[in-house]
Amino acid sequence: MIETLEKLISQYQHLGIVKAEELLLHPKDAIRLTDELEQKGILILGVDPWFYIGKKIAEDPRSLDLSEITDAKISVRLAREFISNRLPEGTAFVSFVLEEDKTFL
Repeated sequence: MIETLEKLISQYQHLGIVKAEELLLHPKDAIRLTDELEQKGILILGVDPWFYIGKKIAEDPRSLDLSEITDAKISVRLAREFISNRLPEGTAFVSFVLEEDKTFL
């Protein structure tokens, strides 16, 4: 069965919220998604932290840029380490910038 990246991401949609056309996940759910992305060989190009300002959610400019990485395993390892150990204080959610148009078996 052929699956698209969009279908994989939609399986996590009920766990987070959509803001600016991005799926925002709590860090623990984002870690679970990185496991699936690694299994599928999907490249993570970046990780964006999000935080609350009052009742509103805003993107933190201290994101992780992995756009120069071409190995999916390395990008996933770096993203997982960032989410686990280096998120800016107050981060409520994270979103991913992923390799587009990825189809996998």
